[in-house]
Amino acid sequence: MRELALYNEDNFREIERHEGVAVVRFSAPWCPPCQMSEDIFNHFAEQTDSDVKVGKVNVDLAPVLTTKYEIWGLPSVLMFKDGQLVQRIPGVKSAGFYQQALSELKKGQ
Repeated sequence: MRELALYNEDNFREIERHEGVAVVRFSAPWCPPCQMSEDIFNHFAEQTDSDVKVGKVNVDLAPVLTTKYEIWGLPSVLMFKDGQLVQRIPGVKSAGFYQQALSELKKGQ
């Protein structure tokens, strides 16, 4: 099972400086849609190639990041390429939806 990195203001530079693709889920423990879709995102992460960084941000513990990336709805999945935000996926989606978005992003490499 793939261990997902937990990101906050102290270590998010790993994503912003990463050369390649990264996928980060912004969520909160008090958010019912976040709780319901946690397993979906974890399943997606397990199916993702090891060259893709995958992690999570608890918005309660990272208010600066939440504001910087304009997270208004939860959960939100952000996809980065070479440290730049290239796609924002708000709301609950299927693992297949995330896989498709990631495949399209990687095609453009």
